[in-house]
Amino acid sequence: MEFAAIIAENILGRLASHASQEVSLAWGAQLELTKLTNTLSTINLVLQDAEKKQVKNLLITDWLGKLKDVCYDVDDVLDELEFRKLRKKVLANNHGRVKGQVRHFFSRWNPTVFNFNMGHKVKEIRERLVEIDNEKRQFALVEVPKIAEDHSAPQGMQYNQREADSLVEASEVIGRDDDKELIFSHLLHNTDISNEENVSVISILGLGGLGKTTLAKLVYNDSVVEENFEVKMWVCVSENFEVKSLILKIINAATDQKCEDESLDRMKRRLQDTLRGRKYLLVLDDVWDTESVGVTPEKWLGIKSLLCVG
Repeated sequence: MEFAAIIAENILGRLASHASQEVSLAWGAQLELTKLTNTLSTINLVLQDAEKKQVKNLLITDWLGKLKDVCYDVDDVLDELEFRKLRKKVLANNHGRVKGQVRHFFSRWNPTVFNFNMGHKVKEIRERLVEIDNEKRQFALVEVPKIAEDHSAPQGMQYNQREADSLVEASEVIGRDDDKELIFSHLLHNTDISNEENVSVISILGLGGLGKTTLAKLVYNDSVVEENFEVKMWVCVSENFEVKSLILKIINAATDQKCEDESLDRMKRRLQDTLRGRKYLLVLDDVWDTESVGVTPEKWLGIKSLLCVG
């Protein structure tokens, strides 16, 4: 079972965001959501210890699996609430003059029915979470206090300090063979790339903690990849998708000589000179899609155009 603590942290973050946005819900549903948050916060304190002990106790592994299932259900509920918020925004922007298919689509929404159904749904999830909270007592798990995140970093700084390397012990990873082979099929057999599009991109998407980076590491370190790619580069992006910084990281990952910070134009030319005519594999790990500091279509297309020389 992988990274239950990361998944729980992700859900708690979404719950906190929901509370701060003051998305209106019936009092009963909002109360259930608050209770759910408190219960998950309590469970979250023991997850680091649980993940260590699950190696020797399969019951803990099963317990973590139940917790992940509940977290995914909470995630679905929050998606519904986000959609409801979007619906209100659309209606407000159109001042009630929504026409055609949009009017028909939104007409099926009844706030009273929605709140009633949502209240029951959240209550059912919370009751499952309470059972999971009660079950944890049998494992004698130790609480590890959580340190609050520092949200005071100046604008433009890299908020997420996660820096994952490319190393992995393949013998310790179980159940990813099919996913690995699927990526291999794209990497090695889809060679039908046109002259206009000679960079093939494979995206591994999903909630935090699903093992996206682990899967990428398994592929990156396989002997088949070693034999088929002249250059391999592993770059950790994190939240701050800044083009110049990313170019510098890619150059340094591809060469033995450390590249110094230069003008953007010189760095772009250096990057293309480094990759020109070579068959390479570039992994961009931990790419975020947040609007303020994450990747945008403009930034991504700018980077991709530089990579087309290889």
